[in-house]
Amino acid sequence: MAAMDGEVYADGDSTDPPYGVRIRIERTGPAIRAALDEERRAEFETDFRAALSKADDTLDLAAVQAVLDRWWPLALLGANPEIRAGAEQDRRRVEMGDPDVIVETWFPAGHPQGSRIA
Repeated sequence: MAAMDGEVYADGDSTDPPYGVRIRIERTGPAIRAALDEERRAEFETDFRAALSKADDTLDLAAVQAVLDRWWPLALLGANPEIRAGAEQDRRRVEMGDPDVIVETWFPAGHPQGSRIA
């Protein structure tokens, strides 16, 4: 289930998501699973169950947290396809040699290219 803007996630994270995400996804197994497409959902379930098994053996939830951390960005993309479209557009711009997609370059006073934003 997606959280509304300004809500606090189940894990206490109330930070704003990157890229102006419209639909926020909690960092929980059920929320991530629900946001993934069918093919990725099966892969997530396999990873998540393996991590749960490891946690059962070790009493350490680090493996579970690692799975959530790995899959959460994909869930965000699944719930917000416009982000993927924007990233694809940026990738094409980079391939065409547009460096402004990646960073803005600032040259300090006295630099050979002058003090400017490129």
